[in-house]
Amino acid sequence: MPLDRATGTMNLGHRKARNPSARMIAWAAQEMAEMDAAAPQPEDGWTPKAAGEQLVAALKWARYAAGRTGPAGMVYARLPETILTDEEFLEMGWGIRETADDPNDLPPMRIMPTPAQISRHLAALEWPAVYLVGEGREGTARMVGLWAACRAYRRPFNAAVKERGVHRSLAYQLRDRGLSIISQGLARDGVGVDL
Repeated sequence: MPLDRATGTMNLGHRKARNPSARMIAWAAQEMAEMDAAAPQPEDGWTPKAAGEQLVAALKWARYAAGRTGPAGMVYARLPETILTDEEFLEMGWGIRETADDPNDLPPMRIMPTPAQISRHLAALEWPAVYLVGEGREGTARMVGLWAACRAYRRPFNAAVKERGVHRSLAYQLRDRGLSIISQGLARDGVGVDL
């Protein structure tokens, strides 16, 4: 029987059921309201969404800071080019050399993270190992890591899950459970939310 917390009444719908006493309904509504008030609000503490966003931001930073890793693959050599002066350029019949001095063609300027942000990212990269693998939840940690990597590299999570032969609903359950456990561990350890 669904409980309407605002009015303290039970919604019995179309079913025939015994009507619980008004005192019991009022007591249940009061207990639920107290539990809702005691629960941490998203701006007050860690939520699974905030933990996931921080983990994805840390992976994006790691991707940018570390660059590509792994074998180099094919290495191509380029022959040295002769740098011609403007006179030699004109003698060959190419005309006047143009240079691109347009300030709009400059690459966008990247703002480097502060040391505190770097420390925060490094700590966030360890959260799955600390809060999930440390408690024996390796599968959940792998799914959280796969989800965060897909978000950081802008890849579809559903396709990555399908390639691994994991059902989509199970993958999302593992991800949600993992982020929830991480956020609860961060709140328990008193880690600040200042992102």
